[in-house]
Amino acid sequence: MSLNRTTVKKRRNKINVILMSVMFFFHIFLGTEASAKPVFNGSKVDQYMEKAMERLGIPGASIGIVKGDKLIYLKGYGVAGPEQAPVTPQTPFVLGSTSKSITALATMQLVDEGKVKLDAPVQTYLPWFRLADEEASAKITVKDLLHQTSGISTYEGRATLVSDDIPIDDFIRRMKSVPLAQPVGSMYQYSNLNYDILGGIIQKASQQPYGDYVREHIFKPLNMRHSTAYVEEAKGYGLATGHQTIFGFVVPTKQLSHTGGVPDGSLISSAEDMSNYLIAQMNGGRFSNRVVLSEASVNQMHKPAVSTGDDTFYGMGWGIKGNIIEHSGATENSSSYLMMDGEYGVVLLFNSIDYMVSYDQIVLGIKEVLHGGEPSVDELPNFKATYLIVDLILLILVALYILSLRSLFKWRNKYKVTRLGSIISITLLLLLNILVPLGILVGIPKFLVPWPVALVFLPGITHFLLIFSLLLLVVGVIKAVNLARFVVRSQKQGNGNHV
Repeated sequence: MSLNRTTVKKRRNKINVILMSVMFFFHIFLGTEASAKPVFNGSKVDQYMEKAMERLGIPGASIGIVKGDKLIYLKGYGVAGPEQAPVTPQTPFVLGSTSKSITALATMQLVDEGKVKLDAPVQTYLPWFRLADEEASAKITVKDLLHQTSGISTYEGRATLVSDDIPIDDFIRRMKSVPLAQPVGSMYQYSNLNYDILGGIIQKASQQPYGDYVREHIFKPLNMRHSTAYVEEAKGYGLATGHQTIFGFVVPTKQLSHTGGVPDGSLISSAEDMSNYLIAQMNGGRFSNRVVLSEASVNQMHKPAVSTGDDTFYGMGWGIKGNIIEHSGATENSSSYLMMDGEYGVVLLFNSIDYMVSYDQIVLGIKEVLHGGEPSVDELPNFKATYLIVDLILLILVALYILSLRSLFKWRNKYKVTRLGSIISITLLLLLNILVPLGILVGIPKFLVPWPVALVFLPGITHFLLIFSLLLLVVGVIKAVNLARFVVRSQKQGNGNHV
């Protein structure tokens, strides 16, 4: 009897060990699963956004976060403009280049309807379309425009940023002098002009103005009630005032009208509306019970089509890197960011931009929050420190310039006529008063953007560079004249003494 009790006790102990092992296994397994899928925490998003905005000097922003086919977070931060009205999720912002995916979606809608063919030349729809190379113009296809492989350069797309306030068709007609930087279809080269041409194709194929088409076929079905292609309409919705940084001071500035450039970067929308748009993009073109595009065409938009370098690709209005599909947008005084990362989608809108202090890393911080991380704003650029350094450098340059003015007419007292002295004077003159200012005056419009664009998109610093370079040249001319007179006079005196 006692033997049986011992046996039962041993069996019970074995069962307890097994049960404890099973419970331990489930605890570890479930704990791992829980850590892999953290619970969304809106307060962490708020904390990060508010600290990031303070660090980067951003006056107003809004965010939308979607998960699957659900909107899980909407919030506005800061102020929409000088009147100090608070930013809300319904506040519209000028999007910048995140407009491109909307233009791509509109194009693919027409492809689904059989009104546009991806491999058809642009001239099928716009027979009058011409670039500087007429033969190459005839080879550019709709797909080339969508994939940014037309051969039109990034520079040409930037060069027109302050001269595109004309109807889309007229804007495209003006491209007849635009050269191709690469053979058609040979490689990726991001250019705003590609998507403006698509805007013209959309108008022709749909027989509607571009702005009316996207309103009827995209904004209305997606319940995007504060979205438009028209600035005056957006003002009625409470359009956010754009801001720029001038020597470290964030100031409201005028939003230019870009009628011809709307398809590439001047659509207007809110965080709430763009969240609806992301839901459609993430769910095969479906939003609620409405479908704005076939699943096959959505997948084609998100398909890596052409390499942009560093394991990144461009699809149709989207950049793709691994599991992340994204695009940023920037105007002269506003910016935006769209990202799809697995089951999450993020919309970020800002009523400011700073080309010296990038905002792009903010979305990486939000992504980290979504995955349970604790991002630090210390990893973001430091707005105040950046402009402290910039302003200090500019002040030093001004001080040096003033010193050069004081000594401008004292050369005859400072220099003796020696061969070495003349060589040093001429070298410094050529370098500081000729080559440096000419390098700035010629280099910026040749390699970056024309001066009118630079002055609008980076005010303050570019104004300084332009004026400072011109003043250096003026001083250089005066110095050259004085130096020449001084050398000639000294030589005459030397010859007279020799005689």
